[in-house]
Amino acid sequence: MSVLKKYVRNCSRPEGCIAKGYGTEEVIEFCVDFIDDLNPIGVPMSRHEGRLKGKGILGKKSNMHIPESEIRKANFTVLQNSSLVAPYMDEHMNIVRSENLWKPEAWITRHHIDNFAVWLRAKLMGDGTIAEQLQWLARGPSMTIMQYQGYEINGYTFYTRAQDEKSTNQNSGVRIDAIGNDGNKDSYFRVIEEIWELEYGPLMIPLFRCQWVNRAGGGITIDRYRMTIVDFKKIGYKDEPFVLAKDVAQVFYVKDMSSKSRKNSVKSDDEPKCHIVFPGK
Repeated sequence: MSVLKKYVRNCSRPEGCIAKGYGTEEVIEFCVDFIDDLNPIGVPMSRHEGRLKGKGILGKKSNMHIPESEIRKANFTVLQNSSLVAPYMDEHMNIVRSENLWKPEAWITRHHIDNFAVWLRAKLMGDGTIAEQLQWLARGPSMTIMQYQGYEINGYTFYTRAQDEKSTNQNSGVRIDAIGNDGNKDSYFRVIEEIWELEYGPLMIPLFRCQWVNRAGGGITIDRYRMTIVDFKKIGYKDEPFVLAKDVAQVFYVKDMSSKSRKNSVKSDDEPKCHIVFPGK
């Protein structure tokens, strides 16, 4: 009623004023939503508009001294999430299985991860029939890694943990939904340790390096109020620290004061043991 009353300009004809004002608003909303290339006056454009690929905004530096093993893990994460590489990923896994029939599945998976990039490069090198993007991915990333302290992607501003400690806001919490070894879709939580940008020729692919909370052993629990509780001291999945920046969602961690040590406890730290996860800001 408050909105409709504001349409009244002639107190002797309130119904007519309301009808005319309502109709005018409908016309304006139609123009804003359906007329192309319309620039509404006074409506600011989001700074994230048209920036789905992401952009580093803080603490840019070039790092040439990252261990090759870490770059190999980051490269495998990129290849694993590429639809162009997926058929070759299955082919290599089948080859490893057929050549190592008596090896356990864990060994086969590890061998596949360690050797897939080299196998792919040898298989596709010089093949002019494949897509250009696949050619760049097969060649591998540059050994010089661009690192950032802040990154904008998915409509959010992400910070590393170190940058978060200097900020009044919390921007380092992330969540990713992934398929586990049991085939179920689960959520994984942690904060961003490092922000990388891998260069594959003209392709720039951002990744977040995180320490993930182990879902097993009480690392992630659901309380009786259906709230997600995480214990940052229970770290897991150390062999898979990287995730594509475009695949994560931002979350907010609040200290769970019910997990705080009792006053008569001999523990020296007085910080809560766990944190509550809230989706988004």
